[in-house]
Amino acid sequence: MRVVHGFHGLGLDLDQPAVTIGNFDGVHRGHQRVMRAAVEAADYRSAMSVVCTFEPHTLQVLRPEDAPDLLQTLDQKLRAIATLGVDMAVVIPFDEAVAATGRRHFVDDFLCGELSLGSLHVSKGFSFGRGRSGETQYLEERAAETGFGVTRVEASLVAGEPTSSSRIRSAVVDGEVELARRLLGRPYALSGEVITGSGRGRGLGAPTANMVPTNGCLPATGVYSGLVDHEGSRLPALMNIGRRPTFGEGGDLHFEAHLLDFDGDLYGATLEFELIARVRDERRFPTPDALAAQIDADVVLARSQLLAASG
Repeated sequence: MRVVHGFHGLGLDLDQPAVTIGNFDGVHRGHQRVMRAAVEAADYRSAMSVVCTFEPHTLQVLRPEDAPDLLQTLDQKLRAIATLGVDMAVVIPFDEAVAATGRRHFVDDFLCGELSLGSLHVSKGFSFGRGRSGETQYLEERAAETGFGVTRVEASLVAGEPTSSSRIRSAVVDGEVELARRLLGRPYALSGEVITGSGRGRGLGAPTANMVPTNGCLPATGVYSGLVDHEGSRLPALMNIGRRPTFGEGGDLHFEAHLLDFDGDLYGATLEFELIARVRDERRFPTPDALAAQIDADVVLARSQLLAASG
C-alpha cells in the first residue's frame, strides 16, 4: 500500500478512485466494512482504492479537552488498513487550516481536485468540513452536480449494538479485551519499546520484557494472555499490567510481558502485544514464593485461553 502525506499539491494523477475518509481510530469492523466497500468498488471499475485519514485525530485540534485516548499509533492504523487490500492511504495533517476548510472547498479542491474521485463510501452519520457542515445529503447533492457516486455503508453490529471506537475504548479500559477483540475483528495490541526492568521476573522464574506502550488507550490493571509479534513470529505470552503490590512499589503502571517460549534479549526492541483474554485481577501476595506459584498457574490458564482463541 502506498502512503502519501498531505492535503494540497499531492500530484497523485488518480483516475476516479473509490475513496473513504475518517479518523478510523482502531480500524474496527465498522471501518473495515466501509473500506472493503471502497476496495470492491475500485476492483469492479479497475480503479484504485484510497483511504484518507487524519493525523492527529481531529478532536486533538478541534476540542483537545474531549480528545480520546487513541486505540492505535499511526503505524498500527496504516498496517491495519493495508491488510484490507487498500491501494493507497492519504494521511491528512490535520491542523487549524484544514479544520477551517469549508465543505464546498473540501469537495471541489480535495475530493475532486486532489483525488479526482469516482466514488465516495461513507458510514452512517458521516460529516466533514468546517463545523461538520458537510453531511451525506450535501455530498449526494454535490455528487449529482459533479458526477461522482456516494455509497452509504451500513453499520457493523456486535451483540446488537453498532461497533464504534468509543465502545472499544470502554471495553479496553474495563479490561474486557475479549469484547474488544470481537469489535475490532482482531486482538487489541499494545505497541512499545522494551526497557530495562528491575529483574524481579527472572528471580521468580518468569523473566519479563518491560514495555513502554505508545498507545493512548490502556487496559485495566490485571494479568492477560496474549501473543507477542517478534521478528515475524507470534509468541505466546502473559502480560502483567499493574503497580507490583506484592513488592509495595505503587506509583506508575508497569507493563511486563513474560514470553512463554522465549528467553532471548529484547532490550531496545519494539514489541506488539496482542491481548487475547483476561487471566485475573492484579493482587498482592504474601510472599514472592506465593506470587511465583500463582504465575505458574497463570501460565497454564493462559495457554488454555490461547489454544481456545486459536480454534
